Amino acid sequence: MFRLEMLPAAHGDCLWIEYGDAAHPRRILIDGGPGRTYPNLRARILQVPKAERRFDLLVITHIDADHIEGVVRLLRDAEALGCVFDRIWFNGRDQLDQVPDPAGQPLGALQGELLGMLIADYEHRTGTAVWNLGWPDRLVAIDREAAGLPVVDLGPGACQLTLLSPDHDRLLALKDAWRKALKAAGLTSGDTAALRLRLEAARHLRPLGDALGAVDDIEGADTGDSAELGGFELADALGAAGEAGAAFGSDDSEANGSSIALLLEYPSEQPTVRLLLAGDAWASVLEASIRRLPEASGSGRLALSGFKLPHHGSVRNVHAALLACLDSARYLVSTSGAVFGHPNARAVDLVLAEHHGTSPARLLFNYRSATTEPWAAPERQHAEGFVAVYPPGSAQATVLAL
Repeated sequence: MFRLEMLPAAHGDCLWIEYGDAAHPRRILIDGGPGRTYPNLRARILQVPKAERRFDLLVITHIDADHIEGVVRLLRDAEALGCVFDRIWFNGRDQLDQVPDPAGQPLGALQGELLGMLIADYEHRTGTAVWNLGWPDRLVAIDREAAGLPVVDLGPGACQLTLLSPDHDRLLALKDAWRKALKAAGLTSGDTAALRLRLEAARHLRPLGDALGAVDDIEGADTGDSAELGGFELADALGAAGEAGAAFGSDDSEANGSSIALLLEYPSEQPTVRLLLAGDAWASVLEASIRRLPEASGSGRLALSGFKLPHHGSVRNVHAALLACLDSARYLVSTSGAVFGHPNARAVDLVLAEHHGTSPARLLFNYRSATTEPWAAPERQHAEGFVAVYPPGSAQATVLAL
């Protein structure tokens, strides 16, 4: 059994993975969406008996608000919900200080400081070391000078994860941007008292506990939650730019460049499921990593069960060279179209044009919205040879069952 659920996360990502024994599945959570959609994630957690709310892995791909804020709320709620995380992967201040840096300067970053504080709180409360467990030096990164890509096996009967992004160069670029962001926010690295004050003042990041019932306006005011932090902004703002006229694969955001992207294979030996979970990673970084895999070296293509498009289908995070490395049966798009207007029509059309599978491409959207509606018409699907899948309701997940 293998299921991936794209939870409704507005313009963000929140991926819930269950696999193995259907009665007692293993679980992986990748990102938590923006703060206002956290109730969707919380409701999914509440569907699991409290004694079974254990996750092999929680991945926070990078610091943008639409990926990180829901995790901030989840970590504040973890004790009340009974959630247990065997591993939490996130590159924060301490991890980025491990990257060889010619400048030799320590990192200070508002986003990393906040989430790092909460992960450290979790470790202290549970008495378990989970932060970047399984990685040398507790740094989730690719050393391009090393032979091959980093691989982590989550244990007997579990999946195998190959790291495709980020590499050291992208983390060094982020390190410089974070230092400037912390200075602009008027914060000092390691000042947890100031961080806790900012966090408590942020209404949209409050914990909710384990009570049942509607608790938030889930989709309301989905245009700038981070303003509530009063300068402590967890926003898709580092190098963000519009889509109009942007070139394919032209993302220059330091935050997106630092995104953790993974190739998930299950079972770890002779896998029948292979997913590319790209976060918001750069197309050039993904392509460089995929070309190092034996299946995609030379003119070969990496066969995939599914490809979660990077950056919600942005034109700036796909290009033809990346797609030429892949042979995917399905393409997953996580976005409501809010805030940034994703997915970009040119990006999705490029995906369809470069589809190399023997069967029609399948587009899986987790919202039916103005920005995803253009691919809904059966006439277009028939004429262009693809299938589009939408969730049954506005607050329901799109499920990929393999």
